[in-house]
Amino acid sequence: MVRIGHADISIERREAFLNGTPVSLGCKAFDVLNALLANPNRLLTKQELLDAVWPDIFVEENNLQVHVSSLRRLLKIDRKTLETVPRRGYRLNVSLPEQVEIVAAEPSSLMVEGDQATIYIVDDEMSVRRALVSQLSSMGLRVEAYESADAFLEHCRFSEPGCILLDMNLKRSSGLDLQAELKRRAAPFPIVFITGSGTIDLTVRAMRAGAQNLLVKPFGEQELMECVGEALAQAQSRFAEVRQANQVRTRFKSLTAREREIFNALLTGAQNKRIADIFSLSEVTVKVHKKSIMTKLAAGSMMELFQFGSLLSGMGDFDDSRIAMA
Repeated sequence: MVRIGHADISIERREAFLNGTPVSLGCKAFDVLNALLANPNRLLTKQELLDAVWPDIFVEENNLQVHVSSLRRLLKIDRKTLETVPRRGYRLNVSLPEQVEIVAAEPSSLMVEGDQATIYIVDDEMSVRRALVSQLSSMGLRVEAYESADAFLEHCRFSEPGCILLDMNLKRSSGLDLQAELKRRAAPFPIVFITGSGTIDLTVRAMRAGAQNLLVKPFGEQELMECVGEALAQAQSRFAEVRQANQVRTRFKSLTAREREIFNALLTGAQNKRIADIFSLSEVTVKVHKKSIMTKLAAGSMMELFQFGSLLSGMGDFDDSRIAMA
């Protein structure tokens, strides 16, 4: 485990934590970080990083800016630590323990394609769609474009991570209407609105409804890259949360009626003896049920069990009215 500021990085497990909380970086951003960690305090040119992260395809240098910006934001790394050397490249200024040896891992191009988030563009102006598709796809990003909300809803893949660049003023329906429909479907897609008239009222409405960001035309390439980088990182994070929630839901359904009752009681903090008294069971029987619950839910600790209970409560999968412990 390597520490950078308040972030802990496990290269072997490709995991990152900020103050103990898991952070989803996205596969390419992690590859950039891995290459920098393998060469601490040394300037890595843009070409060196491109060769390390995208060895088999050509991508624009701006793609690095997206992922470096994402690393700084998600891991709270300041610009002195993750330094930009103008027109040359990047340097990670860290002091690693002597016993730690970072070996550059194989690029994540070996990972399955489904791990890459899709950028959906929904805009009824063909020129805008073509320009955004050309710019983003040239960076090795997966991009799909649609002229209407209906076309997008018909073809988008809710089972994969994705984010949306959405025109606020579509001809057939507003972007806010599509945002509301996606919220109704519980789609975990971060939305970056695009508008030619960014009024305060529209911005407030969009943000209150959960928009990731808002771009006002004409916007610069750097502004676009930063918004896209943040949206892609958020897409991966949300998708991971949904996947975990679905896994917990499936495991929860395997519990028996009695195990669900005891699970509910455990979430109140009740000890084995108290639970045994409530259900007129022996402590040994309660321990057997508790072990079965932990196994079925794949919980390694009571802390994880409480986290699963919070997830299930939020999804409405079980009655959250606690058993009276008095």
